[in-house]
Amino acid sequence: MTFSKDKWAGFPAYVFVYGTLQPGGLYWQSYCAGRVRSVSAARIHGKLYDLHIGYPGLRLEGEGWVKGCLLELPKPEDLARIDQLEGYDPARSEAANEYIRRRVACFDSFGEILGEAWAYEVSQAELSRCSGTWIESGVWPLDGPDGPSC
Repeated sequence: MTFSKDKWAGFPAYVFVYGTLQPGGLYWQSYCAGRVRSVSAARIHGKLYDLHIGYPGLRLEGEGWVKGCLLELPKPEDLARIDQLEGYDPARSEAANEYIRRRVACFDSFGEILGEAWAYEVSQAELSRCSGTWIESGVWPLDGPDGPSC
């Protein structure tokens, strides 16, 4: 899937997911199944952390890769539901959000740019509160050694 960079602010919306919102993840059925128009494997630059509470957190720092899935959401209410799950409210300050929705560049497995999408970055406060540990592989452990099944 390749999309133009000017689509990031409108709908359909593109969202990069790296944990429980991936196909087969804990929240896939409730939040994504039947709502997502397309899913494809993708990766972004950053660091993935195990928060030790059943799901990971992403920090958009460093040059490492985080593997995940790129979702195409056709309706605003679908993005709003994911915002709610991630503890993100655009009306609140960053400090008041558990995760912050950010615009990121997404790449395919060869490092070629796919375009831009939304991703949810865990706040530094939440990462510290959970004593997050870096997942060097950039793959959420529940997905197995080869990464997500997008």
